[in-house]
Amino acid sequence: MTIIEGLREWLKTCPALADSRLNVDFLPEAAKTYSVDAVPCKEVVKKYMDGSSKRQFMFAIASREFSGADIAENIDTHAFYEALSAWVESQCKRRAFPSLGDSRRAQSIEVSSTAYPFIVDEHGTARYQLQLVLTYFQKGERFK
Repeated sequence: MTIIEGLREWLKTCPALADSRLNVDFLPEAAKTYSVDAVPCKEVVKKYMDGSSKRQFMFAIASREFSGADIAENIDTHAFYEALSAWVESQCKRRAFPSLGDSRRAQSIEVSSTAYPFIVDEHGTARYQLQLVLTYFQKGERFK
């Protein structure tokens, strides 16, 4: 199982995303669409003598939303992201992390930035995104 696959399956259990299609590294042009996207970062945080390591995986949860003068619509977008952030925080408190496969174990997931309109287009929609960091332990092969 890949990390992004584990994250996608975990995120699909969030009530705010339950009825939505959650793409990977692809956000369609239509409003009310969602994607989980990898974000570049230094992967290895700390290496251990046995070859195991503490690592991180940065990612964004992105959506295409209507954007403009409609205050209620804009508030709804922020309410969605506040609910998503609260869900992530509650999952972490419960230590209900995504499955990452046999050789990896999630240790934490933190929201690293609030949601913001990343790209606003001329069609009245905007790409919003919330950035997160997954910290995990990866088993290594022991020295012989």
